[in-house]
Amino acid sequence: MKIAFRKLGSQPLHFEENSDNAVFSGDIILKKSNLAQLNGTITGSISIPCDICAEEVDKSLNEEIFFYLSDGIYEENDEELDVVEISQSMIDMEELLKSEIELIKSDYFCCKNCEGTSLDREF
Repeated sequence: MKIAFRKLGSQPLHFEENSDNAVFSGDIILKKSNLAQLNGTITGSISIPCDICAEEVDKSLNEEIFFYLSDGIYEENDEELDVVEISQSMIDMEELLKSEIELIKSDYFCCKNCEGTSLDREF
């Protein structure tokens, strides 16, 4: 689903995007003419490899997602804001979901069989 930035206003716009077994849903509200706030959750599950044995395991998701969307380059100096810059005034919810899932997958993950095992162990 793609949302035109110009459709955002002071009333929250609800969204829901599905990908495989994950659901990304929430609201987007316009804060300034070129800055919107996204509040959402990702629920469901994803398949993720164990960082030790590489066995694929399903990981349950219940992630709170909060960031800002900038229509174009964000030029403010507010370093406390987590801002995602969008291009062509279109918010691609599928791309945002894929990016958030990749961030989750980049965390260290260990399956139940490998819990407590050190990565320094020789095989």
